[in-house]
Amino acid sequence: MTQNNTVIEYPTGLSSIPYASFLQIEKYSYDEAQKSVAKSFNDGLGSLNRSVISKVLRAGGNTAAKAYAAGDPSEQFIDSMLNEYKTPETKILIKKASGNSVRQSGSNVDKYQTIKSKTINITDENIDPSTVVKLKNGETTTVGQLLQKKKDRIAKKNKGLMASRCMLPLPNEFQYKYGADWNNEFRLGTLALAADDLGRFGLLATGGALAGGGLAFLEGKLTKGSQIGKLGGVDATKIVQGAAKGVQFATNPFGVNSEFNPKNLAGLAGLAPNENSIQFFERMQGREFSFRFELAARNKKESNRIIEIIEWFKRGMHPNSKSGRGSAVMLTFPDVFVLTPKFVKCDEEGNPLGDPIQHPMMPRTKLCALTGLTINTTPFGQLQTIFDGSIPIVTMELNFKETTKLTRVDMEGATYTDKRNSKLIAGVGFTSTSEGGFIANEDAAYTGEVSF
Repeated sequence: MTQNNTVIEYPTGLSSIPYASFLQIEKYSYDEAQKSVAKSFNDGLGSLNRSVISKVLRAGGNTAAKAYAAGDPSEQFIDSMLNEYKTPETKILIKKASGNSVRQSGSNVDKYQTIKSKTINITDENIDPSTVVKLKNGETTTVGQLLQKKKDRIAKKNKGLMASRCMLPLPNEFQYKYGADWNNEFRLGTLALAADDLGRFGLLATGGALAGGGLAFLEGKLTKGSQIGKLGGVDATKIVQGAAKGVQFATNPFGVNSEFNPKNLAGLAGLAPNENSIQFFERMQGREFSFRFELAARNKKESNRIIEIIEWFKRGMHPNSKSGRGSAVMLTFPDVFVLTPKFVKCDEEGNPLGDPIQHPMMPRTKLCALTGLTINTTPFGQLQTIFDGSIPIVTMELNFKETTKLTRVDMEGATYTDKRNSKLIAGVGFTSTSEGGFIANEDAAYTGEVSF
């Protein structure tokens, strides 16, 4: 379910303080993030979620969930989140007045009238709260009871645990970095000689070919000799091998000598081979963000708000099970987050100019996983509590890792195209139209603000 218009702020009213810099953290369920947030990304994840392939993959995932009895939330729970319900079919008895009764075989017959099911909106003020409605699981309840359930859930949201957004002051230290791996090494080596002196390279190549041909010839002779039998009752190959071992032992009985090869011989002359290596781009590193917040409570209300914030992050980083059982074979992914530094822009007199904007010198993120949460209840080295057991000051450290990697098009922008032609996925009995895609916008101007 989408959690809209529910915000946790610390301190209260943070987003309306003139010139305030704060961190807006939005939380989404993983499925919700794929369908709404990731769908707008200009990357492979966005393309996947805009295509028919995502429907096929989700269908496969749902099949796996059912196979392992992962289950779904109760139908009653789902129904309690909706506004539209159907009334059950009912029959009412209509007594005909004397003289107008329906006669059958000489006797009065009572007439029953069926009132068919109809869809009603429980938020309609004209609907009687006592009106009976039917849930998908077959159970019946009343409009008033459903409205009360909705009221209770709204109350839970207002407590913060179901909030979709959290606002916290920017910490004293905010660092962000980008990393690229150039580890795909190609060693040109002696081939570089061809670029400087093609003639000399040709002589080396020719000499090597001749030497290699001679060795191949001798090797062939030995191999042939071993195949045709033994010379004087002794295998010729073993003679050669034994001779080599004898020379090696005689010259290096303690095994302390290094191998004699052209590289080591050059080293004796104070020379080292130039590998002429070239580093190729391999991949971008994923961004990680770490924040440390100091949370101080001045009263019971702020203390409760701090607890709500901690619970909000703690519950969001843990997986769940659709069946509501901790022993479930399949778990749902934890929630994911989008981080956006915000700034309350004001006029010359300090009056806020509309809604807060993205901070012009700090980047926003794509979807992030919360990989670490540390709560320190003794930041000053000793435990301090007040009369009700509340801890007045705690520190909270959050570690986030971005789930996708950036490219330049994320920063330079692109143009979103219209819908493309319908495409048939092999093995799937339906066609689906792509919802469009991005085309590089090379003319996108630099805005003077940090993007991602």
